[in-house]
Amino acid sequence: MSFLMHRSIAPSPFFERFARASRKLLDRARSVACLAVGAASFGVASPACQNAAEAQPQAAPPTPVNVVRLGQKLINDEDEYLGSLTSRRSITLYSQVSGYIRQIAAKPGDKVREGSLLIAIDPGQQAATLRSLAASLETRKATRDFAVHNDESSKNLAASGLLSDLEYQQRHSLRATAEADVKMAEAQLQAQADLLRYYRITAPGDGVMGDVPVKIGDYVTPQTRLTSVEQDNLVEAYVYIPIHRAASLQPETRIALLGDDGRTICEEKPSFVSPQVNVDTQTILVKTICPNDGRLRSAQVLKARMIWARKPGLTVPTSVVTRQAGQYFVFVVETGEGGALVAKQKPITVGAIQGNEFVVTGGLTPGVEIVGSSIQKIHDGSAVARLPQAGAGTPSAEPQAPRL
Repeated sequence: MSFLMHRSIAPSPFFERFARASRKLLDRARSVACLAVGAASFGVASPACQNAAEAQPQAAPPTPVNVVRLGQKLINDEDEYLGSLTSRRSITLYSQVSGYIRQIAAKPGDKVREGSLLIAIDPGQQAATLRSLAASLETRKATRDFAVHNDESSKNLAASGLLSDLEYQQRHSLRATAEADVKMAEAQLQAQADLLRYYRITAPGDGVMGDVPVKIGDYVTPQTRLTSVEQDNLVEAYVYIPIHRAASLQPETRIALLGDDGRTICEEKPSFVSPQVNVDTQTILVKTICPNDGRLRSAQVLKARMIWARKPGLTVPTSVVTRQAGQYFVFVVETGEGGALVAKQKPITVGAIQGNEFVVTGGLTPGVEIVGSSIQKIHDGSAVARLPQAGAGTPSAEPQAPRL
């Protein structure tokens, strides 16, 4: 009987598992009670709770960041359009005579000097005519010389009475006719020589030879286009601006032509503003003349930046600006308790992007300091530490892509 009773009061495995779970729940309740007592007693914890307090994690150290002090600088009020270029002096050459192309002395794209030969037209027939006129001139000169000698000898004969006045007048008239024939022959010879000069197409000035649509052996007429010479030391840019921006044109307005890399090739003032509006596009033509160092070509289309005015303002790097729900923010560095630096998230309004910076239109003032690096590692109220600056006002950390 006693053996049976001893077996009935032995602890079972189920009871042991239940006891362990109860102890765990009791320990958790004791920890919560210690935290509540410590908070009620303003941080004075009981000895039973000291071990739990020592197990709490320590505060994170300040995050080292670059600090940028904002200062005013000149900001462009600008817009970008497309501009087309044309040569300031582009001369198209046509044939002034008819004939066959005999020689093409230069290739398209060659630099040519004023007076240098470009194209030669076969002058065979005109050269023969010139030789014939030259021979005719010599004959008329001989006839003139004889008439002059006969007229001079007739003066003495007429004075001595051996020659009548009528015969003398006839000989004098022959001399005048012969002299007139010589002058006419000289004029014809000179005209033919001038015409023969048109068979040599020469460069009217220094420049670059354009396309040559003809080839050796082609028959050309005065209506045939031979080539062109581009004087590309100056180019003229045509920029069409919207009519509502015409009022923004000021004496200080400038036009900058940009290359494929975004760098400015030249920047000049407008040289012409059209008084008329394009009916189809409702735009106004604005021209400017730029010196060309060889990077610009006639008929080229490139970006043209209209710089309406320059005024002082603030900019911030795009890499330090965050965007949440359509609102832009930066982290402003402020001094907290005990002189510690704290990053505070501040909303700002921004305008256009110029280069790698936002133009600030509101929310910041000159002289304020902002966090310039490690944006992903901090949040509003984070403790930060100032890193040594690599340059005045320039963050030394590697650039980071803006979070939009």
